[in-house]
Amino acid sequence: MLAAAVGLLAGCSSSTPPGGASGAGGKAGSGGQQSGGAGGNASGTGGSSGSGGSAGSGGGTGGSAGTGGTTPDSGAMDTRVDLGGGDGDAAGMGGLVLPIVRGDSHVLEFGPLVFEVKGAIGARITSLKLEGDELLTGPVANPRFYGSTLWTSPADDWVVGMFDPPSIVDRDPYMMTVSADGAITATNAPFTVKGKRFTVTKVFRADVANQAIIIDYKLTNNGTTAPFSLSHWEVTRVFPDGLTFFPTGTASKIDFLPQPVQLKTAMGYTWWDNKTHLPMKGESKAGVEATGGFIAHVAPKPNGDILFIKSFKDVPAAMAPPGHYEIELFCNDAHSYVELEDHSAYIPIAVGQTYTQTVKWYVRRLPAGDHTLGSATLIAAAKGVLGL
Repeated sequence: MLAAAVGLLAGCSSSTPPGGASGAGGKAGSGGQQSGGAGGNASGTGGSSGSGGSAGSGGGTGGSAGTGGTTPDSGAMDTRVDLGGGDGDAAGMGGLVLPIVRGDSHVLEFGPLVFEVKGAIGARITSLKLEGDELLTGPVANPRFYGSTLWTSPADDWVVGMFDPPSIVDRDPYMMTVSADGAITATNAPFTVKGKRFTVTKVFRADVANQAIIIDYKLTNNGTTAPFSLSHWEVTRVFPDGLTFFPTGTASKIDFLPQPVQLKTAMGYTWWDNKTHLPMKGESKAGVEATGGFIAHVAPKPNGDILFIKSFKDVPAAMAPPGHYEIELFCNDAHSYVELEDHSAYIPIAVGQTYTQTVKWYVRRLPAGDHTLGSATLIAAAKGVLGL
């Protein structure tokens, strides 16, 4: 375990109910910590210029932020991007392949896409495949930190000593249900960190028409006395040696950890070629106040590179959670996984109210061509998928 402190940044409804609350309060001071066994963990950040604070009167109501994002599903597809796989043999719930509950997993399968969630380990997204090609890392890359999950920010709420997300959020069982239209809902038990008592709910839906996954992350204030502020922190782990890009914003920090992240700017976009990270030369962490409300990532694959996009509501710099940036990037020391991280706005949630952040995932096969840093082809492909 790496001990150096760094600046903070199932049948239908049959899964095991979550365990009791695990208060992980206490202040982390100025230090977050990295951990993670053989691979090292992500993601303590620090020193963001965004001070957070309340965000006006709209905070705290259900769906008050991130419900629509900034990238419409117009259906305008760039002709150079292949949806792949045709219609396949999808049947049942609006094109979903049944059953959704498969052993200890809940699966949304449609067309060439397979999306898998495991309720027993924090309702973690453990697989995202396009035509059989996996995008997310598994426990081989790191036995603790793999797949995609949701934490809450700022990390200062729950980091005490080593960087260790509360187990009730990150890896304890969630209650899982499936609706009549195929939506998967995962909910944990109420718990308290730093005086903030809340529950986490995740809703996963297939957007078959747009070949996308829609995820609603919900934070509900279960306290009885006062509002408090939180942000959603989506942490998605992909394989190394890919190329990440997003519209350039107003500020960035590249040296939270020993090995600076080699960010480059070209064509109005910020780019990170992960091949510039050197294995066993230290972890890397960067934070960026971006614009545009999306992260695009090119994953190299023998059958053709894949474009993976996460879209969300853009966050002004002043509304980022304290110690964090809207977009954060991490690579572990062993160079076995990369984290693509996005934060929602840091706003107050009133007692009994729910704050929802919606993130949309798109996966497309790219044709052969220029998939290098600064590529106009990649920018056009991302805009085409998002209808921009």
